[in-house]
Amino acid sequence: MSDNQSWNSSGSDEDLETESGQPVVELGGVLSKWTNYIHGWQDRWVVLKNNTLSYYKSQDEREYGCRGSLCLSKAIITPHEFDECRLDISVNDSVWYLRAQDPEHRHQWIDSIELHRTRGGRAHLTSGGESRADDHQTREAEPRPS
Repeated sequence: MSDNQSWNSSGSDEDLETESGQPVVELGGVLSKWTNYIHGWQDRWVVLKNNTLSYYKSQDEREYGCRGSLCLSKAIITPHEFDECRLDISVNDSVWYLRAQDPEHRHQWIDSIELHRTRGGRAHLTSGGESRADDHQTREAEPRPS
């Protein structure tokens, strides 16, 4: 079980629900975000929820509000050609450059983002970890074996 990434449903009243009344899956975890040439890559707490990708300076600073967010409806997700941990997300003129801790976590993020994008946030995980829109299971993301 990874300390910096988890699947969960928060259960708050603000959560969207599917037509069957089940809460949508939320993914939260640490990704590195490219800031600029002076500060480079900075770890950020990133949350995928309700068809929106938001980031915070850290998990502890979520209470202060997000530092940025992207609506995924028209997002283009591009795995980097050479860096197996990187993904780029663009919406109109805005591009986020993100890096996961390893290729497996990048794959989880890309799959989850694509599901939220195409299904408007109604993405769920089966007990086998496969994403489906009609089956509700939650789990914590597991790290790749060493």
